[in-house]
Amino acid sequence: MNKLIDKLMLLILCGLGVLFTGVSAEVIGALLIAVTVSALNSYSEQKTVIPLCMCYCAAIFFWLDLALFLPMMAYDLAGQKRRLCLIAPAAVVLFTLAAGEITVFLLAFLFSIFAWILRSRTDGYEAVQEKFYLVQDNSKEKEAHLERKNRELMEKQDYEVRLATLTERNRIAREIHDNVGHLLTRSLLQVGAMQVVNQQDEGLNSQLSMVKDTLSDAMDNIRSSVHDLHDDSLELKIQLYSLIETFDFCPVAFTYEAESVPKQVQYCFAAVVKEALSNIARHSNATQASVMVLEHPALYQLMVEDNGTKRGKEDPNGIGLQNMRDRVEALCGIFRTEQKKGFRVFISVPKRQEEKPGK
Repeated sequence: MNKLIDKLMLLILCGLGVLFTGVSAEVIGALLIAVTVSALNSYSEQKTVIPLCMCYCAAIFFWLDLALFLPMMAYDLAGQKRRLCLIAPAAVVLFTLAAGEITVFLLAFLFSIFAWILRSRTDGYEAVQEKFYLVQDNSKEKEAHLERKNRELMEKQDYEVRLATLTERNRIAREIHDNVGHLLTRSLLQVGAMQVVNQQDEGLNSQLSMVKDTLSDAMDNIRSSVHDLHDDSLELKIQLYSLIETFDFCPVAFTYEAESVPKQVQYCFAAVVKEALSNIARHSNATQASVMVLEHPALYQLMVEDNGTKRGKEDPNGIGLQNMRDRVEALCGIFRTEQKKGFRVFISVPKRQEEKPGK
């Protein structure tokens, strides 16, 4: 747009200069030719600018009226990397002087100098503008990159906090099971022994039975609480994230789009992902892998893929793959493997009837 405005300004100046030489059919023809060549220079490839301008300058030696619009050619040539091309307009200006056309000489000389200054100013402005846009784009790109990194760090922090919480729950459940559970079991055995020893004393035996029932109820409550606490410490998304974080063979893209996954499916998926990542590290030359968990209205899906172009000595019916297949089929699921542009494990486990939406 800036160059178009510059050319319109030069065209107006050249038109005003025509008033000093007089308007004629030859001048009008020269104007049309100059406008045509300038338009071609604006909308054609850069490599055609120099030949067109050179032809225009050469034509001036035979049609002197073309020199009145020489500044428009000088403007186009000033934008070329080969500034030596400006020798041609300079030679034409000297020719007009030698031909005795003082008015044409002055107009062509002054307006050509003005065209060169105008083009230099416009090129400088556009260079600064382009640099500004580049800096702005880089700034926005870096800002988006920082936001993405910040979001990833926040998600990682949330994962780590959640993982620490679940690990602590698991530890507490294990401590209760190992300590309190064993103490209650020993107390039950001791009360049972006391009942055998004092079976003749009905009053004491009755009281011992009450104590034994109380201890049994406590044992059942402890066992139920420990199981609930242990189950709450299992969360598939956190487990998979932990596995992927500790997998350093190659980068792993992780996608998790599931809301509520049953415990049996969680155990199955976690075991399959662990075995699949182990196989990638031991048997492939993969440089990228992905783990994807999806929940659909009627089923759960797990996909583990890598881009390895070759696999090591891995038996397709080996223990690892067979264990994965057995776990999936125990849940009435489908287990598939595919080796095409990498290795892929595909698992589909149907939801139970009571889990399906609207049931």
